Amino acid sequence: MGNQRYRFSPVTKQVAQRTILTVFGVAMFAVSAWAQASVPSSARKDFVLHCADCHGVDGKGNGPAVQIIPGFKPIDLTVLSRSNGGQFPREEVSDIIDGRKRLPGHFDADTDMPLWGLTFQPEGREFSKESEEKVKARIAALTDYIEGIQQK
Repeated sequence: MGNQRYRFSPVTKQVAQRTILTVFGVAMFAVSAWAQASVPSSARKDFVLHCADCHGVDGKGNGPAVQIIPGFKPIDLTVLSRSNGGQFPREEVSDIIDGRKRLPGHFDADTDMPLWGLTFQPEGREFSKESEEKVKARIAALTDYIEGIQQK
């Protein structure tokens, strides 16, 4: 046994090469998934629960609301960086998600976008320091999630 050399048939070599490529592909997918996993899973859950009806699960603006509301066309969230000279407009996205800056007198309130900064307030503790910190963290996580789905 010791130093015996094994010879592989061309078919066995081909199978080995395909296996290596498959493992490499799975590893690349895992790295991509890990990078996305750095965003809290609650952010993806929030996106699916609160954003996907309009923006679609993929963020491209093709949610089911498009089929229901005549003339309704949500923006494609996956091209925000490209539309902004290659830079993700983090503060603007965060402000839009929060929504409170567009209250009358501060911003054009004629929009379909919900005021998540108000909606995310825990009942009975609205606008407390603790509540505001949690809302800001939740909005930051959603912003991170949207940054993570940008087209390269």
